[in-house]
Amino acid sequence: MKNEDLIRKECQDKISALIECLREREIEAAVFFDHANITYFSGLRLIRWSDYVLCIHIEGKLILVASRLDYERVKRDSWIENIVCFRDDTPDYLSVLGEKLGVSSGRIGVDPGALTHHQANYLKRLCGNGQELFSLEDELFELKSVKSESELTAIRRAAAIADKAMDEAIKKAVSEKGVTEREISNYAVYMMRLAGAERESFEPFLMSGENGWVPQRFSTDKKLREGELNLFDMGAVYRGYCSDLTRTFSLGGLTRERRKAFEVAYKAQQSAIEAIRPGKTGGEIDNVARVLIEKEGFGRYFPHLTGHGIGVSLHERPLLDRGVDTVLKPNMVVTVEPGIYVPGVGAARLEDMVLVTETGCEVLTNMKRDLI
Repeated sequence: MKNEDLIRKECQDKISALIECLREREIEAAVFFDHANITYFSGLRLIRWSDYVLCIHIEGKLILVASRLDYERVKRDSWIENIVCFRDDTPDYLSVLGEKLGVSSGRIGVDPGALTHHQANYLKRLCGNGQELFSLEDELFELKSVKSESELTAIRRAAAIADKAMDEAIKKAVSEKGVTEREISNYAVYMMRLAGAERESFEPFLMSGENGWVPQRFSTDKKLREGELNLFDMGAVYRGYCSDLTRTFSLGGLTRERRKAFEVAYKAQQSAIEAIRPGKTGGEIDNVARVLIEKEGFGRYFPHLTGHGIGVSLHERPLLDRGVDTVLKPNMVVTVEPGIYVPGVGAARLEDMVLVTETGCEVLTNMKRDLI
């Protein structure tokens, strides 16, 4: 089967599964504004700064709404037949939706995280009779968390692109004296694009020295220096699917305390990865990393979760965090990224993407994890 045919079949299977969810909840149609969800169900590459709407009716009718400027391209590239356009310069661009949706019961499901106030009010007017919109957050989690064959192919490629770009960027940081955080981040973007990325999963950031323990999470014109910990976080998008990769490195001359922060973060991450297998919960995996960090005296310097799901969105469920009872299943993809941020010392975090397999797990990102 050709890759395009495989993607189309998988999209149709995903839509069929969603329709079953809609029937169970007696929801007449689902309306998606989030680019990630539209890509998930359509397989279509979207323009980041343009608006789109995907409507999936309980009877199987699909409506894809695109801007007039992107209409011809979408018609050419999408397998969906019913494509309509709106004018980019009109505040009432959703009027084309009202003409096509055809909902009589007033029950519409939405992806709530992407809904603007204007969009929500418009849909409520379409519903009529004072009906509320219905969140499909849980249904989307169930559908999106377990990856298909073509999804895993795209994720593996996105991970490989991030690996290569990270490797080249750190080589540049180590070999060129006086280089800045911003220069390394920009170089990583260039290398990702050169390797075939559609775009970045997020704005990559390099935090060096005092910028790390804040943590600042954006790159500046600060120069990298010996004796500091440098935390670099970046990711690529390939065919709509994200990667996420973090490494901590130095230019040498580290104190024992800074080395220890790195070693503890590394050990916590590796221990959490080794614990991943089907049947484990997100909370159990988080606990492995958290207990180790606490025993080493850095517990109060680990302020975030251990990891998160990843796919068409950078952050998806399942979460690897305290109290999360979501059970890991084969073909889920998660990040594992416990971190330590100590004022006056620096930040240390390593992040890898991990595929849950039938018997354990497989690490998808393979950039070396050396400190120097």
